[in-house]
Amino acid sequence: MRPTRRILTMITAAALVTGILAVAEPALAAVDHYDVQVAGLACPCCAYGLEKKLKKLPGAVNVRIELNTGWASFDVSSGVLLPEPVQDAVRKAGFTPRDIRVTASGTVQGQGDELRLSVGSNQMLTLHGGEAFGELRALVKKGHRDVVVTGLIRRVDDTWQLAVAEAKPQ
Repeated sequence: MRPTRRILTMITAAALVTGILAVAEPALAAVDHYDVQVAGLACPCCAYGLEKKLKKLPGAVNVRIELNTGWASFDVSSGVLLPEPVQDAVRKAGFTPRDIRVTASGTVQGQGDELRLSVGSNQMLTLHGGEAFGELRALVKKGHRDVVVTGLIRRVDDTWQLAVAEAKPQ
């Protein structure tokens, strides 16, 4: 009877430690949605070709092409999809990617004007400027580090910068 109790105690302790570690580890951010302004879309055949390329991206679902506005949009169901492969897919379809608007969720790191979201094991989105950056800073100051942010994203040197247009707690 005693060895069984000891085993149960060890299993309970291991489960408790695992649970604590799982809670302590910061959540990785994910880009959940893309809207890409595409130059050169002129006909339904063009839109179909672009749609096929975007559907091949890892995790891309619900791909929609708005021919009259020139915007392509899709959700990302899983994994990490950075903007470079999205831009490449648009180019391979024969078009030019313009503005890219993303919605990303995750845990904010940093403070003040140095706010970032981790994307994958070694990629970061730098959060800066935009009409809602002040709201984001206020959320972080109040302790809301798990957030959803939306805004235009662009490559600056070796980092992706997201101009925060909307920020809310997750």
